[in-house]
Amino acid sequence: MNLSKAINRWRESPTYKQQGSIHWFVWLIENPKSPVSLTGAVDLYNHDIIHLLLDRGMDVRDEAMVIGFTMGNSMKTSSWVRWLFEFVAHHLYPTGYKFDEIDLLEFERGFAYGYTRPKRNIHSASFDLDEDIKDIRKKWGIEVINIQRI
Repeated sequence: MNLSKAINRWRESPTYKQQGSIHWFVWLIENPKSPVSLTGAVDLYNHDIIHLLLDRGMDVRDEAMVIGFTMGNSMKTSSWVRWLFEFVAHHLYPTGYKFDEIDLLEFERGFAYGYTRPKRNIHSASFDLDEDIKDIRKKWGIEVINIQRI
């Protein structure tokens, strides 16, 4: 399936969050347009694409994996930024976004997997909407079997 069709299908899901419905505090930490966003921050469009590439859903555990992968894949993420995000997501994020202990483990799995991919900085990538998802995964070294839910 090409990326364009997959994105359309993804956004038709009843649990999909529109940009305007994302809590302001989460936007502040995760959106690259925010003055205090952390490294690996990605716009919602590419964030959705990363969800698709990792074959992950929309619940908090899936978000933890996707954010972890994106931050780990960024060549600028330091250990203190990783720690800061985990602290914020576990202690300061609002209900419905807050990471519990299992979510933090999933974040760590995603971080490690993103860090070890041969191609880096997926947060700043430009994707071809006509390209097949399997081909994009291959370019980025993503094997879905390695990142299924714990």
